[in-house]
Amino acid sequence: MSRKYRGPLLLVMLFIMLFAASTGVTLYLQNYFFPIEPAVAPALSISGVPPAAISENRINILLMGLDDGDPGKPANPRRSDTMIVASIDPQTKTINLLSIPRDTRVHIPGYKGYEKINNAYFFGGPELAMRTVSQFLQTPVRYYVVMDWQAFIKVVDILGGVDLTVNHPMNYEDPYENLNIHLAKGYQHLDGEKAGEYVRFRHDALGDIGRVKRQQEFLQALLDQLLQTRTIFKLPSLVQTINKYVHTDMSLFTWLKLAGIAKDMSADSLHTETVPGQFATIHDLSYWLPDLEKTRTLAESILK
Repeated sequence: MSRKYRGPLLLVMLFIMLFAASTGVTLYLQNYFFPIEPAVAPALSISGVPPAAISENRINILLMGLDDGDPGKPANPRRSDTMIVASIDPQTKTINLLSIPRDTRVHIPGYKGYEKINNAYFFGGPELAMRTVSQFLQTPVRYYVVMDWQAFIKVVDILGGVDLTVNHPMNYEDPYENLNIHLAKGYQHLDGEKAGEYVRFRHDALGDIGRVKRQQEFLQALLDQLLQTRTIFKLPSLVQTINKYVHTDMSLFTWLKLAGIAKDMSADSLHTETVPGQFATIHDLSYWLPDLEKTRTLAESILK
């Protein structure tokens, strides 16, 4: 039975780029990302606008992972299942990550009432998702990156898996989604499939908030793996996977600028937070009800 996951970590892609910069393979990436004939559209889509200069202020990027959508209607719009704002500080060489739970209750520009924030991508793609997040946080988000869930599994397998501690048994099956999660408690090695189970699991007392915390912990473990010297020999496979499954509005120039900023970063350069709030059921729907004052204070402190 195949498994499908709706909780990929877009940050994998970001840190692959950062590692590539720190190991001096920027020119390789440039040649690899753009070998495509003019008549063929690349998977890594570029907006076509002139590349903006990287200022001394923070650069905010919305990282999104998509759900599987309707398997019977693959052309239908999909929702974001993972949404994280990555804020890069060129001066301190640090990255702050703000995770936004998929059920966060927000206003979506152009729509009446409240919606779950993952509907923004469904209604209007990455551009509307960026507008929604910027309005919600009252903080400008400059770029977006979208990754298909398959890239998560493939990247973890290319890196050789990740070692981490599963804090409690995780067991959940959903025949409708063809989902089968079974992880024992304890320290263990996770390949791409098992890692997908770990970051996808949300069926405990903390629900999506617990999942967000596990995603952040997994990222730290994956970053440790990514920064190992032998990873450089896996770059061709990593870049091929990224080129196939990643879409962004950032130009190559911007990527290379960010890579230059990242050359002095380490695993200690990463700081993670989650939108503060509480669970709520409104009109029979489950939400993460954000504390707007605390959320915007937090955004002010880590994203600006």
